[in-house]
Amino acid sequence: MMSNLRSLAALTATVAVVVLASSCETRRNAVAPRMGGPLAHYGSFECTPLKITGGGRIDYPPGSADKNPPASHEYETFGAHVIASGQVDANGTCLADKGALEWVDHRPEMEIDGHPLNLHATAVTFAEKATDTDCSDGAAHWGGKLRVQNTGQDDLDFEVWDCDNGEPGAGHDGFAIRVDAIGYEVMCPDPDLPPAEPTCTLTGGNRQFHPTH
Repeated sequence: MMSNLRSLAALTATVAVVVLASSCETRRNAVAPRMGGPLAHYGSFECTPLKITGGGRIDYPPGSADKNPPASHEYETFGAHVIASGQVDANGTCLADKGALEWVDHRPEMEIDGHPLNLHATAVTFAEKATDTDCSDGAAHWGGKLRVQNTGQDDLDFEVWDCDNGEPGAGHDGFAIRVDAIGYEVMCPDPDLPPAEPTCTLTGGNRQFHPTH
């Protein structure tokens, strides 16, 4: 198992960090666990009720709205949802009520024992609404714990950036994921790639930010 994990870590991309100016200092009512550096978007949050559902496809790299050639298998697919009621714990973390994530990376270089990399959330623990993005219908930062289905490695922290940027989802909505423990990420910090960085543009599927009352 360890050899598989070392191979996985060696194949993943280097974390891209965008440094914020001091005038863009993060402000939030409550905070989630931070596993990486600051970003140009997703820096200001509210702990408020939210619900996001749907799934999608990302053709990363490069993560633009264009699909890669079918024979390349350079793409990722996922299903994900999260629900939060605006509750905050004693540490100021915005708590998630429930959620799920199933992520499959189809790139040949990410295969483990001949199978696509498969990440499965075992717990979704935090969710906060992002208030500083250009996602027209809503955005959130959420995460928790997951398992690498290929190897059984468990209890790994993960975080995602989720963006509903209108209809249709393909070419407009965005999603990004990072799992620091295995050096894995699919993130697009390029501000020229819509929607809000670090999300990558969906080439299929849809993210749906539902109104809550």
